[in-house]
Amino acid sequence: MRSHLLHVAAAFMVLKEESIESSLKLVNQNQQALNDAGFWKTSYTYLAALLMKNLEEAERARALYEEMKKHHKFLTSNEDIPYAALLGGREGALEERAATMNMYYKDLREHGFSMGNDLQWLSQIMTFESPVYSPGMVGKVLAIQKFFKDEKIKIKYAQYPTLGFLAVTGVGGNGLNEIVSNTRELESNKIFRWYKDMAFSTAVQQTMADNIKGQDIVDMAFSTSLEALMQAQQAAMMVSINAAIISTTNNSST
Repeated sequence: MRSHLLHVAAAFMVLKEESIESSLKLVNQNQQALNDAGFWKTSYTYLAALLMKNLEEAERARALYEEMKKHHKFLTSNEDIPYAALLGGREGALEERAATMNMYYKDLREHGFSMGNDLQWLSQIMTFESPVYSPGMVGKVLAIQKFFKDEKIKIKYAQYPTLGFLAVTGVGGNGLNEIVSNTRELESNKIFRWYKDMAFSTAVQQTMADNIKGQDIVDMAFSTSLEALMQAQQAAMMVSINAAIISTTNNSST
């Protein structure tokens, strides 16, 4: 794995219920299953392996990946493997999920989002709750984007997936206000003087950490590389999404 992702992998394994040795063994087994399913061994297959619950998910991840390529042949690459593993393990038809991703992608393009990998990752995350297309999910993302725009916080391309994270985890008005407040406070700190973009990402992680019990992801925000931060954030938040929605589902059923 690339050095800037090692702490992410280590943190995930520490948070798991099983021992470090058992967790590492499972990651290696999952990674091998992904190789057997047709993926080349890369840092992204190891990130995907961290998100898998069992070996059988490797085949579904590969199948979803191939469906995604049918819609975006040139955009879909190794960087999409963790998303394929995360979403391939969810219930629902893979063909429908990939088609819904494409519909979200096109919808957001019509609303001014720029095409590219970042928009594709956003459209993928938007299918976390359901593979069925939902105009309401598009509305959530647009509302969050407008909220930050009104607060004079510009969402750059690399931060597109963050909108999806916030939408599917249901961060409401109080949480969004907290992100704005924390962003401005961090921007005034000399540590972030040359890394203004990191202030927003860090503020998002702080709010996500507060809202999702048991997911201590705040320390990752202090990476000195914006690219490294975003990769770590995406990997960590994908696990956080699962924890948050399961918690919400359990609470609503009690």
